[in-house]
Amino acid sequence: MSNLPYIPTEYNVKPGLNKLKDEKHFIIDEMLPLYKNEKEDARLENLGKYYKERETTNKTAFADIHKGNQDFLMKTITMWMAEQLSKEYKHISFRNEGEHYVLDNEITGEAVWADEKLKVVQILKSPVCTCAKQCSGCAYPKPYATLFDALCSQIQEDVCVMQNDELVTSHVCLPSWWSVEEKMGMNMAQIHSKVPGMNDTNYKQIWNACLNKGPFLRYNWGLTDTLVLNQHPTKNIGKDFDTGNVYLRIERQVLQGFPIIQSVLFLIRTFVADVKTLTREQRTTMITAIENMTDEELEYKGLTNKRESVILLCGE
Repeated sequence: MSNLPYIPTEYNVKPGLNKLKDEKHFIIDEMLPLYKNEKEDARLENLGKYYKERETTNKTAFADIHKGNQDFLMKTITMWMAEQLSKEYKHISFRNEGEHYVLDNEITGEAVWADEKLKVVQILKSPVCTCAKQCSGCAYPKPYATLFDALCSQIQEDVCVMQNDELVTSHVCLPSWWSVEEKMGMNMAQIHSKVPGMNDTNYKQIWNACLNKGPFLRYNWGLTDTLVLNQHPTKNIGKDFDTGNVYLRIERQVLQGFPIIQSVLFLIRTFVADVKTLTREQRTTMITAIENMTDEELEYKGLTNKRESVILLCGE
């Protein structure tokens, strides 16, 4: 049996928004060291490739106003994330110490101090490797750019922030075949323009619901040939099913609205499991979903000319 929170039954482009209800916003489990390793590897590779905020240069009109708006937005989101994490997990605490904010995470062994502008001024890191492998996630981290960066680097979710239906901040170290650099500044319709069947989607209605009626929970899924979490397009991995491996990759997406700043926070937790760990009934359901895909849907999922071989592997 797998620990996946969702098993696909069909290819569906409906929003599929369900109330989060009593579920946690963040899922932290025994796999945290693996996620933290891959996130730190991505940060070491090139932080700017995976973490971007809306640019507010002095060359733009009303630069001070735009910068003030971005700063207030990020402080609101960062403070909410830190406080929510401390509510959901007793090993994480967040507090004020004089003129500084302190994030203390007992599992990662990190304590981070940030100033009023959320710039990180100090990091204390336990020398003990939590996974006993002396891996990158247990080493002293690449200096955090902001408290937001520190938070995102110590959870299993990737994080995006949209304001007025525009992607303004992304901290996505474990992407599923998409690039932060490509999507920044886009609205929902533009972000999903290549998704088959979504041309008639009422994005204005979805945005207003996410902003005012959440928090919501939805799922997305795909198939891959590797357990590697960071599948940035430049890695060119994940779709070579000739290896004989097929893994189900599920995204648990939580959408939290902030009407006061006209923003929505997206939390994306990725789960990956070998299809062989699924029950026969679950594999049959997934095979049916693949069989019913159109050529356009197969191309979007990276399964062009792969359907028969993937179905065969799923049925073994």
